[in-house]
Amino acid sequence: MNILFFTQISPFPVTRGERIRSYGLLKALSNSGHTVHAIIGNEDKISFNDFNIKNVIFYEQSPKVFRKIDNLFGVSYFKKDNNLIDVFDNVLLKSSIKLAFLDYAFIGQYIKYFKNQGIPVIYGTHNSQSNLSWQKPVDGIYKKVIKFQRKLFQNFHERYYFNRADIIIVVSEKDKDFHSNFVSPKKLKVIPNFLDENRYLNNYLKEDYFVMTANFSAYMNAEGLKWFITNVWDEELDAKIKFKVVGQNSIQALSQIEASKKFLNIEAVGSVKEIYPYIGKAQGVIVPLLQGSGSRLKCLEAMALKTTIVSTNKGVEGLNSEGFYVCNTPEEFKSVLLNFEVNDIKADIAYVDFLENYSLKSAVHSMNATLKELLGVSQ
Repeated sequence: MNILFFTQISPFPVTRGERIRSYGLLKALSNSGHTVHAIIGNEDKISFNDFNIKNVIFYEQSPKVFRKIDNLFGVSYFKKDNNLIDVFDNVLLKSSIKLAFLDYAFIGQYIKYFKNQGIPVIYGTHNSQSNLSWQKPVDGIYKKVIKFQRKLFQNFHERYYFNRADIIIVVSEKDKDFHSNFVSPKKLKVIPNFLDENRYLNNYLKEDYFVMTANFSAYMNAEGLKWFITNVWDEELDAKIKFKVVGQNSIQALSQIEASKKFLNIEAVGSVKEIYPYIGKAQGVIVPLLQGSGSRLKCLEAMALKTTIVSTNKGVEGLNSEGFYVCNTPEEFKSVLLNFEVNDIKADIAYVDFLENYSLKSAVHSMNATLKELLGVSQ
């Protein structure tokens, strides 16, 4: 079966949460035996030949740049990009498309294009999008007004478009509950975040540090790091443990935390080509999130690499496993870290749960069931 897959994300290189999800969906559709015509962004200007996926044909698409006045009035949430429509037309002209899969963000305005041509539509979410935007802390009246305005546009977009899709895929039961406020429950299907297990080797030798990996340009990661250093980290921990902060904007995020400047064993590494070695070699992964939705890919990476997770309840939200240390107070965090033992059994428990519920193999099974329900087809 020919499937058209569209996302504004640049899935390659596979280095951040939203990219990992989009890459995983492409792999799941491909491994289900279908031919996928993937219309994707290419922010990093990579060669798609370096990222071959069996049964996937790539088409590069540059997201439309809207004027500031358009963004102010929410045009970007509702206006179609005619150049993108031309790409859709070209793909449909060449191939008999049986399903359209729209992935992430606010692109519901394209559902009607496919429905008018008798093509069923699956809309994939990565989180509860408008709810996540609303959680972002801002200062000042102007920014608060802009935040409120954005929330209104996003709410309207979700309520006006999402129910027009045949299926809405969400990543957790909590996100399903959120979307059931404006989408028919029978259209909501949970396919958890997952990883291609073949990309993760878990034979790293453990070194003497803990790590937090993230895109620190995202507010929930920067806020979580700030909370952890300000409220948890102290002279006693600093004398015993090394803490590395790794990922996009990590150097800038750490430099803006005043409390970090008095400690010797906190290091910001910055962006790295491969994040896996930092997770795989760490004694544990710190996930001190206070905001967010969906589930954290950084946790799944730690599970796949058999590295113990020490997290707030919000950090492991959406993941079902007994293989985590869940700490919601500074005292709980500090106690776990000071008494931590390498090769803790929790990492093994989390790894088993990863293979069973959050691996590519499990996602292919869920994807096949969803496609069979919608179209009567599967592998």
